[in-house]
Amino acid sequence: MSPAARPAEPERSFEVGLLPRLAAIPFFRLATDEEVDRSYEAYGAGDYEHLCDVWCAVAQPTRANLGSLTRFYDRAKWAPSRANGLAFLATVRAVLRAGERFRKKLSARTQEALAKDFPWLEHRHEHIPDGWTPPFKFPEAFRLFIDALAVDDARVRWQLCCGLNEVQQQWYSIHAAERFAVPELVKHGARERALAVNYFSHWAPPASRELWRQCIVLLDGLNAATFELWCHQARFAFVRHALTGVVTRAGEWRAFVEALDQPQWLMPTPIY
Repeated sequence: MSPAARPAEPERSFEVGLLPRLAAIPFFRLATDEEVDRSYEAYGAGDYEHLCDVWCAVAQPTRANLGSLTRFYDRAKWAPSRANGLAFLATVRAVLRAGERFRKKLSARTQEALAKDFPWLEHRHEHIPDGWTPPFKFPEAFRLFIDALAVDDARVRWQLCCGLNEVQQQWYSIHAAERFAVPELVKHGARERALAVNYFSHWAPPASRELWRQCIVLLDGLNAATFELWCHQARFAFVRHALTGVVTRAGEWRAFVEALDQPQWLMPTPIY
């Protein structure tokens, strides 16, 4: 993919068409101007390690408004560390599998472009072992945002969202390692950080500040939907899986921990 000649433009219908859909998701939190501006400035400077650092410095890690559930979230470390870790893995698997199904719902032209231009899609988070995976789906606004315009616009939006997702998640993993008393998640976050830097080093399409903001807001909607899965839709299933897994799923956790030290698949950085 060659770099775009001009900054990609935002979705014109975002405020009236997509934002209300995202805002209707329980736990949705609207990104602050500081989060948008500081991260956009770092992205534009082309230093993606710094972008990750800036995000950790200014961004709220959960990307969600937990409201009255905050007190329960804050007590999560009282649960056994491995139980929290297994719940984390199940959540990651749910999002990964949902992402695979989501791509199949895109238009044929967009699916073809993603399959051709984004080979890393088949190699993301290969260190996550198989296991129980709760049903989950991406918010419909995500499809409308990615599939709305010409293929070139879809490519740019997809690249921005995928890179930004890893920027966000590397900070959440660091936060979760402390909040859930699962220190292994620090290494998981380091892998996400490496993916963010790799993706944007491979291709960092110029984008307007408003498109950057829209990508952050869209991802925040996805994170809100994840918390809805965790806290409401599959709450009891998560608890049952995590607590029984302390005894029955030692192999799953051991496989994850061992895989953290294995090299992950990264794309070679092009030389322009």
